Amino acid sequence: MIDPDARLDRKSTSQEAHLRYLIHHTVDTRSSGILRTQTKIITGTAEREVAACALLDIRREHPRLRVQSVSGDVGYAKTEPLDRLLKMDVVPLILVRLLQKEEFPGWRRAAWDPEKACKRWIKIKVVLVWKKVRRINSQPHYRAKRTRHVVIERFFAEGKEQHSLNRARSRGLEAMQKQAILTAVVQNLKRLIRYVLKRP
Repeated sequence: MIDPDARLDRKSTSQEAHLRYLIHHTVDTRSSGILRTQTKIITGTAEREVAACALLDIRREHPRLRVQSVSGDVGYAKTEPLDRLLKMDVVPLILVRLLQKEEFPGWRRAAWDPEKACKRWIKIKVVLVWKKVRRINSQPHYRAKRTRHVVIERFFAEGKEQHSLNRARSRGLEAMQKQAILTAVVQNLKRLIRYVLKRP
């Protein structure tokens, strides 16, 4: 029986599509602990939407915990997620693939049409956001911090290889969410034990 909540997805163009879920971990790179894990049905924007909701939930549930910066892969290098992080006073340490600098748009004539003026403002906003993020990522302090997102990839590799997170135990989104949470608990316990053993 096919899982009704799973969606066909592939990691690259050279791979064939398989039924999958999106599992999103919010990880504290300093302590290497999973703060939140969420399973979603795969869509084109699900990963970026889950990330934004996770940050808001962490701020609400843990008011003393201050999120200073967010690291991620190139999948988050879109204008809207980057602009949302900047408005939340969070530094986006996200790799920008486009190395060439965008030229600031200029128009000889003013746009009296509201729809045309809105499109022009969107173009200006894109250039401003990308320039700001590129300037942040070029600083040596933030460049060193950005490399910590490798910790997140290790969690996924460990979950798949050692805890069978690459295969769903049961069908349905709710069952997959339980499996992801239990796996995250086990991974956090392993790191807690290592931390205790390292203490003098």
